[in-house]
Parts: sequence; C-alpha cells; structure tokens
Amino acid sequence: MNVIQETKQFIETIHASDSSGHDVAHVERVVRLVERLMENEPVNRTVLLLAAYLHDVEDHKLGRPKGLVKQHLSSIDITEEQANLVMAVIDEVSFSKGKTPTTRESEILQDADRLDAIGAIGIARTFQYAGSLGTPLDLAETSAVQHFQDKLLKLAGNMHTEKAKRLAMSRHTFMQCFLKQFHEEWDGIDT
Repeated sequence: MNVIQETKQFIETIHASDSSGHDVAHVERVVRLVERLMENEPVNRTVLLLAAYLHDVEDHKLGRPKGLVKQHLSSIDITEEQANLVMAVIDEVSFSKGKTPTTRESEILQDADRLDAIGAIGIARTFQYAGSLGTPLDLAETSAVQHFQDKLLKLAGNMHTEKAKRLAMSRHTFMQCFLKQFHEEWDGIDT
C-alpha cells in the first residue's frame, strides 16, 4: 500500500464520527481541489497530498490531541525531510493562525481549504459547525450568520492561485446572494 492510501485510511478513522463539517467528505473535497490547483505547478505532489489529507487532524477547534500527524508520518515510508515539509504546509493553512504561506504547496492547500469554506458547501458547513456547537441562528455577534462577515466573505480576495481566484469569485457571489435573501427573510421583507 502506498503512503497516500495509508494516510487516507488513517483520516477515515480519525474523522469517522465528525459532525462539525470537518469530516472525511470535507477532506476528500479539499484533496480534489488540491489536485485541480496543482496541475502544471512545480510542487512536491506527495507532500501536498499528504498535507491535504492530514490538514484537519489536529485542528484546534476539534479538540484532538497534538502529535497525531507526526505519529502517522513516522509510521509511513517517507523521508524526514518530506515529513517536515508536510508539517510546515499544514501549519500554514489555518485562517485563525493568520500565517502567510511560504511555499507553493502551502498556497495551494490554503486555497483548496478556503474554497471548501465558501459557496454552497461553505454555507452548509457553516451551519453544520454552528449546530454542532449549539450556536444560535440569529444576527448576534456570535451567530453563524456573523461568521460570514468575520471570515467567509474575506476569503475570495486572498486566494493565491489563478484557478482558485476564478473558483472563489463565483462561490463568493453565491454567498452574497444567499445572505441578501437570508436577511430579507429574517426581516420579513422578502418579495
């Protein structure tokens, strides 16, 4: 079995019971986006795919223990240099960390993860995550709807690759239309 297959099996176990929107389906969508975005790019394909599969294993929002990624990487047939690169790419993905990617691999993974946070899927995941936390559906500063202003509407303008920029614009426009309709219905002024 190759290292990608071993890693896919690992994350299927790790994310099996996730109900926050950081599940296996999210990881698979990010991997597919990474595959699209890395076409004709000078990247280390193995490192990038491993990072894509592993990027949410230790996400602080999910409450998993530290060290799971490093443990997995040491159990598969890759070099120490590759393992360190995977860890570095993962470290630069998170929106909340506010890090600027330092490699093309990091840019591509960050773009792919952020693309899955916007558009129709992003809307669904936002409400799924909010529901998993018991967050109210209202217009308060801590609501799911406020998350669009705090984060999601900022993502399209910060993509790194040309392909991601194109994909992000249509997803961004869809979110804007959704929010307009949501607010009109919330206020009872929809026509």
